[in-house]
Amino acid sequence: MFLEHIQIRNFLGLNQLSLTLNQSTALMGENAWGKTSLFRALFRLMGQGGCCYQFLDDDFYRHESDDSINDLSITLTYREHRPGISEHSSRLARLAPAWVKHKDGFHRIHYRASAKRKGEKVHSYHGFLNGAGAELIVDNSALLVHQLIEMNPVFRLRDSRGIPQDLPIVSLSGDYDLLLTQLSEQLAASDELSQQDIKAGLDAVRQLLEHYFTPQGATSRAPRRARDIAMHPVTLSQLGRFNNWQPKGEESGLSLALSAIAHTILQARGGRPIEIGARPLLLIEDPESRLHPTVLAATWGILDRFPGQKLVTTNSGDLLSAFPLHHLRRLVRYKEQTKSFQIGNEKYNGEDMRRIAFHVRINRPMSLFARYWLLVEGETEIWLLNELARICGYVLPAEGIRIIEFAQCGYSPLLKVARDFGIGWHLLTDGDEAGQKYAQGVRNQLRNEREEDRLTVLPNVDIEHYLYANGLEPIFRQEAQIYDRHTPVSRIIERALSRRSKPGMALAVVEAIELQGSHKVPLEIRRMFARMIANARRQR
Repeated sequence: MFLEHIQIRNFLGLNQLSLTLNQSTALMGENAWGKTSLFRALFRLMGQGGCCYQFLDDDFYRHESDDSINDLSITLTYREHRPGISEHSSRLARLAPAWVKHKDGFHRIHYRASAKRKGEKVHSYHGFLNGAGAELIVDNSALLVHQLIEMNPVFRLRDSRGIPQDLPIVSLSGDYDLLLTQLSEQLAASDELSQQDIKAGLDAVRQLLEHYFTPQGATSRAPRRARDIAMHPVTLSQLGRFNNWQPKGEESGLSLALSAIAHTILQARGGRPIEIGARPLLLIEDPESRLHPTVLAATWGILDRFPGQKLVTTNSGDLLSAFPLHHLRRLVRYKEQTKSFQIGNEKYNGEDMRRIAFHVRINRPMSLFARYWLLVEGETEIWLLNELARICGYVLPAEGIRIIEFAQCGYSPLLKVARDFGIGWHLLTDGDEAGQKYAQGVRNQLRNEREEDRLTVLPNVDIEHYLYANGLEPIFRQEAQIYDRHTPVSRIIERALSRRSKPGMALAVVEAIELQGSHKVPLEIRRMFARMIANARRQR
């Protein structure tokens, strides 16, 4: 079984959160948006080996208005992997009183931990719910909770450097725990390991993971189909085939990654034995924080092959691309709740997924971390708008706004992704025929939204004619070296662009505006910036 859903109310930094999980799930979210509180909730309930966690006064959410919060709850929903397997598995049968059958044919366990604050005391309660959310009456619920923890322990994996090395070691069938600890200490002390050390470490890793992570099913995967590639464009899992682990020399990033991962697992275990067949949930916090991208790829390739469930927080666009699109969750903190966004509400065809895979997940993976997308037609606008925003007093990256060129991808797939992930968006287009088609397409997709919040159409055929008509004529004439009053505007602009190129001309315009002040930024552009900033700041 695996953890399918988490519901948190009034715990630490989370006032409300509802989150669904896959076998591997990647969380995106800004600082103070609840990722750490989520990990602490899971670890305190399921990661300390005992039953049952007794909540403390500091566990309660503190409201900004200073209103006292006196109750909290955390509900974990576990689901069997195949419908009805809990009725035939001797291991799962240990939890028989807590299993609830649902209409989709799957059995689930709904474990709720709650607390109430009464005066100076905090009272904790642990039990199970039925499918309607009502209390399920079972005998000895504490024993069932303990068995649930033993079968689905939570490991919180962190960078092993800087963590005390004197954690207790549980003796298994050999000394590979101790060997691996010593090896990792050597790794932390110096980056030089002999070939013999690495081989011994890899042997220890193999034995360790065979003990803690019982393989379930074949290690090889089915051939990737076209839709699989579009949904999951970057795969690192080939690195993780257990049977192919071979030392490749002292400089092998894979070998060092294996050793570091296994040592981290030992530390996360905290010295307690894990029963054979357990399906741990690995909480992996920002694995990119101290790893070079090459080592990060090797590390995740190994972790991805673990049969246990994984929940990862990351700020790495490269790592994000290694997850299937439907395994991504974006957390956004609003005033009354922290909301989880994921793919699923919009309808995507195969061409949509291919374009998203290439233009977003491969070429612009960091754009998924943005609060707001400004969609523009080409390179000129990207050069121009970042600088014009700065002149107006806005730093777009600091506001969570990313400018994305949509001409090659098309705007429709981008709007679908933005809506599913709760990313705000605004489209800027020229006033020519193509721009009018873009604008009408956007208008057709508005959903009770104000057009001015989503669309800006320039009143000229392109950005250069717009700038020329809005006070920047002198700079175009200067670059074109044309000063008479008889040459058509289009000829002047064409000559200026031929001498400087479109991006070069954009930079020349920025120089001229900066010398004169922000009032020279055209009105429509200033209004667009103000609306985007206001909307982006609603995600706090």
